Amino acid sequence: MRSVMLAAIVSATVAATGCDSGPKLYKVRGTVRVGDKPAADAIVFLHRQGRENPNEQVPYGKCAADGTFSVANGTSGEGALPGDYVLTVVWPDMSKAPDGNGERPDLLAGTYAQPAKSALKVKVEAKDNDLGEVKLNAPPPGSVPAPKSGADKPLK
Repeated sequence: MRSVMLAAIVSATVAATGCDSGPKLYKVRGTVRVGDKPAADAIVFLHRQGRENPNEQVPYGKCAADGTFSVANGTSGEGALPGDYVLTVVWPDMSKAPDGNGERPDLLAGTYAQPAKSALKVKVEAKDNDLGEVKLNAPPPGSVPAPKSGADKPLK
């Protein structure tokens, strides 16, 4: 009898307070390839277009050895809100030690790292979403971002 009463109290409390865990998120998965190579350890970010709240979480996922990824939305759970997104990708060089900020060089030389410059657009719908294969071009060997000053000029 006691367990029945306890169950009834718990049920009534849950019903009264609700179980609102936030907006519904939808699964998003895909595969990242650079040329014909899977982008193992690459990190994929989905930046929702029209986002007004700068504190809104950015869904992201890390690619497995075969280049597949599934995004999560921070502590909110797996998936993303429906909407239009700009996709960015950073591919850390895991053979290099992290710098003072804990970051490794980007094997894509920052080509796909900034939402304002990324041409990768995706739409998340109110269902399970498979983005398919995201094919990226590797930067030319030895490419580095342009210097911000003339410090790279030879001394006379």
